[in-house]
Amino acid sequence: MKRTAPAIPLKDLVRSGKAVRLWLLIIAVTSSLLIYVGLAWAFAEEPIHFRDPYTGQTGEEWEEISTIHDDLTYVLALAAGFSISDSITLQIWDQLVDSEQIGPGDAISYTNCTGGAFYPPPDPDDVCGWKPHSHLIWPMWDSVKDADHCVTSRFGPYSPFFHFPHNNNREVGALHDWGWGLTDTLSAYEAYAWGGPGEFTVMQASCLYTRTAAITTSIQAGSLEAFATYIHSLADYYSHRECIALMDSLGMPWATHTLTGYPACDYNPLNPQPDDVHGREFYTYTDSLRTDAAIQHMYRELVARSLQREGEYFPLGMDTPLTAISGTPTLSETLSTFVHEWDFEHPYERRAWADQIAAAVLAQRSPLHRTYLPLVVALQQGWGEPVSGITTTYTIFKKDFVYGTTPLTVTDMREDDGGKIYSDK
Repeated sequence: MKRTAPAIPLKDLVRSGKAVRLWLLIIAVTSSLLIYVGLAWAFAEEPIHFRDPYTGQTGEEWEEISTIHDDLTYVLALAAGFSISDSITLQIWDQLVDSEQIGPGDAISYTNCTGGAFYPPPDPDDVCGWKPHSHLIWPMWDSVKDADHCVTSRFGPYSPFFHFPHNNNREVGALHDWGWGLTDTLSAYEAYAWGGPGEFTVMQASCLYTRTAAITTSIQAGSLEAFATYIHSLADYYSHRECIALMDSLGMPWATHTLTGYPACDYNPLNPQPDDVHGREFYTYTDSLRTDAAIQHMYRELVARSLQREGEYFPLGMDTPLTAISGTPTLSETLSTFVHEWDFEHPYERRAWADQIAAAVLAQRSPLHRTYLPLVVALQQGWGEPVSGITTTYTIFKKDFVYGTTPLTVTDMREDDGGKIYSDK
């Protein structure tokens, strides 16, 4: 027989003060749950589900996605000259930085968690000292899909690095160099927060701690998967740049979303609104301008990568008219329409428009013709005209070599403590 405690009259609870404490507890727990869920979105999930690019399957059993990270990445990759297969790879692995695992229901069709690992967490007694640290606030391990392996998770210790990166050499720059294969090691930092009674958010936490770390992952440096990860974080920088600047001004060691009180950072994933910081990234002026800027920078990087590595087609210029679309808009105009025509709550219209752009790009792009000569032929040089009147033990030749208006393709320029850093790939 099940035993139940006798009911306590409400008037007795009030008289004893228990009701007040009970309500305070309920409010605290509820607040913590609201605050704990999803404080690291960028180009947030919209009310639209992942569509498997290989099968076309979609539906409510699939994860919600960002049309920027997912649908538009595919379009940009096609326009930049990548094959359909490589464009799909870039699309999926861009979205995986947020999703971690994608599949219908409990199935996993795609994941970027394989081979990932975390370091043992620091001891708060060692790093917090006398600061209150009775409970862990960040990371939110229970929300990581695989708490042993999903290193890009928005809820893990690397979340600020991947999703709120500063545009400097240590964060966006580190991802850039790893994505391009200029380094085999992805150097990042971990973020931890602990609090005392009544502290539930990173903003409230008494003890904030970061430490540098080399990320453990099976993603190969320089691969398309790594490059897609970099492209995602690059876009997230633009999505979060006002929030990052605000958090820097407040002296926070990393940026995070807030529920209220900080308009540049306010976003509630349990109740997204068209007028919150991510809802405004579509349609609303001037917030949507950072979406334009993100797309432009993503495309420049994709074009550079295509020309120097995997590209199979000539990239389209932003001023290229897309003749298969009514009115023959330029590529730039179609991307502007994607951002500014519909608000956050109309992702299906954006997806349909992205499909039109993709079809138009496929209809008119031209293949690259690359000729690989045998080494003996490649070494045969036309040395030009011998220079007379100079006495040396060797012959000097004169020849004009035309390198074009831009001899080096500069894909990145970053401001850092040591001045400007240029990187040609």
